[in-house]
Amino acid sequence: MDITTSYSIQSSSFEAINEAIDKLNLKIATPSLLLIYYSENYDINIFQAELEKSFPNTAILGCTSCQGFMTNEGYFSGTGLALWAINDYHGAYGTAIISNFETPYEMARQATLKAIHNSGRVGELPSLILLHATPGYEEQVIQGIEKELGCTVPIIGGSAADDFIAEKWQIFNVEQQTGQGIGIAVFYPTCEVSLSFHSGYASTGLSAIATKVEHREVIELDNKPAADVYQQWMKIPFDTNSNIISESSLNPLGRFAGEYFDLPYFKLAHPAHITQRKGIEMFAEVKQGERLYFMNGTDERLISRASRVVKASNGNKLNPIGGITIFCAGCMLKIKNRMDDVAIGVNIAMLNKPYVSPFTFGEQGQFISGENAHGNLMISAAIFHKG
Repeated sequence: MDITTSYSIQSSSFEAINEAIDKLNLKIATPSLLLIYYSENYDINIFQAELEKSFPNTAILGCTSCQGFMTNEGYFSGTGLALWAINDYHGAYGTAIISNFETPYEMARQATLKAIHNSGRVGELPSLILLHATPGYEEQVIQGIEKELGCTVPIIGGSAADDFIAEKWQIFNVEQQTGQGIGIAVFYPTCEVSLSFHSGYASTGLSAIATKVEHREVIELDNKPAADVYQQWMKIPFDTNSNIISESSLNPLGRFAGEYFDLPYFKLAHPAHITQRKGIEMFAEVKQGERLYFMNGTDERLISRASRVVKASNGNKLNPIGGITIFCAGCMLKIKNRMDDVAIGVNIAMLNKPYVSPFTFGEQGQFISGENAHGNLMISAAIFHKG
């Protein structure tokens, strides 16, 4: 069993994909599964044709990443693509994309069943689900997956991203491509897999009840306009109908997710937009009646947390083969000038084994409690170990 990565920063779609394929072929036998993370401006038709020609029997899943990516070879900003490949002769892998007029819940069910069918392991639970959906309904997607598999199969994932939140995100496999749908890969590996899902933010102690909510808009906190409460906590004013993604990236709202050694941990929702009625549109769903905690992060914590999450995934195991880390695009943009330091830290934590890290618009993972969840400004990791 082997894992490796390759990349290209060529601007031409044809040259980029073929350079990355050529590099990959020097490192690994025919992959069982191939993941590709890439910039929004590439021609996916070319990617599909070249990948199918080079790897006709390989399960493939692609997803756009925001303004670059990381691999074990470093942090790459701007146009480019990264390939992550696993060769596992006795394992099984399958991918599927569903994009239709069904609900996200139903599409997730269909994608899960199709990916399992494509893996050849119908009737068996996978060891891991990799989820790449387009943004907007990730909580319903997780519910759809769990309808078919139960709650014990861990999910790692990241929502497809583009460079400037202009809905140019995309997912694809060799069968189709879409800007609105659900992509899933199922893993039946012949090795151990360990996971970690963390935020790296701390509660300030300030909190309020979400007393009025519509989908992803928190309209009222403690029966007051949500924007008024939030800007009081932030100590800065916000205009109505304004984008606050950058301003709020160190101060998301947290929902209590559990405790570990008596310490609380949270799943985060990133405030994105102040609405006309002084509500706050979020990048994650908030339930009416939930208590929301005003969270705080620092640049230094964001820089060091990726390596901490990988170390937590490794636990006492010191024999990683490779891994996948999902890194929030909002956090990357906040510390963009320090991302080289992040990459160095992850390499050290990974013992310089191959990994890939896309920058996503929402992260999915499994908490230590066993709950699969969607959050924002988080990092999720899956590390593959020798038995």
